[in-house]
Amino acid sequence: MNNRFYDNELLLRAVYPPNKKSLFWINGRMSSAALKDKRGLSVSRTYDRSKDEAVCWMRSHYEGVITSISVTSCNEAHAFLLYCPLKDNKYHSEIHGSPTQIVLSDVQAKYLAKRAVLEFWPNT
Repeated sequence: MNNRFYDNELLLRAVYPPNKKSLFWINGRMSSAALKDKRGLSVSRTYDRSKDEAVCWMRSHYEGVITSISVTSCNEAHAFLLYCPLKDNKYHSEIHGSPTQIVLSDVQAKYLAKRAVLEFWPNT
């Protein structure tokens, strides 16, 4: 695996459902608040996995709604993608606002929230 992100890749994120974090949701859609993290927005890239395989892995390791954002959408938002594998997740990556700004700007977060796809909604 490498630092190059491909246009056909998805970046998956687990987001707490409305009953646990209501500010992350507006009318059944993920809000931009779910994409703001001062440590960098943690995601898991698909890379060489199918979307179904990656979603299945996320479901077995994280709680909540599994969402996806395309690398293309991140590029359109001028977000900075950083590959940073963890011991227990070799696909772990982060979405930053820029090479020097960790947090996504309000405009970037809104743009990506609008383009996020709900891949799995748990029964709560």
